[in-house]
Parts: sequence; C-alpha cells; structure tokens
Amino acid sequence: MHWLATLNGNSIILSSLDKMKSPHFSIFQDSDDHQAEQFFLRSNHFKGVDDAQQVYSSVCGLIQLVNGASAIHWGFNDYIRRGSIKLDELYFSNEEYPSDSDWTSARFKEEILPSNPFIGEPIVSRLLNPFSSATTGYIELCIDNEDVFNILRQISVGLDWRNLYCIWDTVSHYSGGVKKIIKDLNLDESQIKAFTGTANNFGILGVEARHGVMGWEIPKNTVNYEQAVSIVNDVVVKYLKNKVCLGCKSKEWEAQFN
Repeated sequence: MHWLATLNGNSIILSSLDKMKSPHFSIFQDSDDHQAEQFFLRSNHFKGVDDAQQVYSSVCGLIQLVNGASAIHWGFNDYIRRGSIKLDELYFSNEEYPSDSDWTSARFKEEILPSNPFIGEPIVSRLLNPFSSATTGYIELCIDNEDVFNILRQISVGLDWRNLYCIWDTVSHYSGGVKKIIKDLNLDESQIKAFTGTANNFGILGVEARHGVMGWEIPKNTVNYEQAVSIVNDVVVKYLKNKVCLGCKSKEWEAQFN
C-alpha cells in the first residue's frame, strides 16, 4: 500500500520544505499546468500500512511536527503572518508503481486526531542528513526526545495567549521549574513575569486570558501580544540550543557512513 498526501498553506514555507532533506518525509511540488502550485507529502513510515485511519492520524501528527519546527525556524511572529501547513487530502494506491490515475481518496466520516507519525522505518541515507536544516533537525530529535516532540506539537496547536502560556509551561517543566529555567537560560525574570502576568489576567485580555474572572488587579508590568510571542519564541530557541548542537549532530550523521 502506498500513501500520498496533498498539502495547502503558505507557498513560501512549502517551497522551503521542498528543498529540505529528511529520512522521515519528503514534500515536493507538482502541477499539471505548471502554473497552479500543488504540494505533496510522502513518507516511508506509511508504506505498506493498510489501516487508513492510522495513516491519516500519523500524517496529521507529522504535519504537527513540521508546523512546530517551521515556526521555530522562521520565528514565531513571521510564522504567524505566513500561516500553518494543513492536510488537504490523503490518497492511497495498491499498485506497486502507481501512476496518476491509480490513486484513490481516503475519506472518513468522523474526526481523526493526530498521533505519533513514526510508525514505520525511515530511509537511512547519507543524502538524507536531517541536521542540514533546523526544521528537519528538530523533527529528527523528536524520535528520542520526548521534550522536543511535545514542544513541537504544542507550538503547532497555535500561538494565541493561552497556548503561548502552555508552551512556556512545557519548556519550564522540562527545564526543572521556573526558577531553574530562568537561571539556566539566562532569561529576564521581569520580562517573564510581565508575560505570565498579562497572559493570566482577565482584566487585560478578557476571554483570551488563561484564567477567567478572578478579581485580580492589573499588574504594573505588562506586554502586548507581539512581545509575548517574541518572549516565548526566545525561550524555546534558547532551550533547544542549550539542549543540542545541530551542527554536531550533522557531523555525527555523516560519520556513520564513513
């Protein structure tokens, strides 16, 4: 069984993914008239799997990781302006070498939630060094690093006030708590307090706040939305840089083929 997904979203981000290398997926562009842009996703993880719901769920999970990693790569504010990538449709074929006419759409009546995309074996090749770009490098780290996996998924849900705080919660947890993350990542404590105080306060954000009406006073130090996005973006980038050297990982990948 072969699987192929069509994608929609910002063409600039999709075009950049078209140039990246990963053992877990490939995103490529094709169109019949060479004018309308159509992007496809293919993954060796799904090859031979017969359960359409499992594949659909895993494809959605893979797109979550791609969105989360792309947001870090582009920067949160820039990524918000460009928009996320979405699954358009999933197709399957039982032909060994399917042609354009051999693909059938997989359709479902009920909602299917995203799940772990790493259900099959990746393609291991020197030519598919995932650490040659930050986007594919972070996705590669998800296999053995629960924290990176959950951070990328959390980012992919969106970057509104509540989810910004959820991202902060997740990174703080894996860092050993608020005091430790501020110290280890050399964060500006007053800036972090301004962010959390704003995000929590119904008097400032109304229904967008992390909490409902609590009767709290407006904090003296607050941040606007763009500042909040930049603060959480900075926290995530510092956490990942503190955790892993992508350049070192790239050299390790190349070394295994020598």
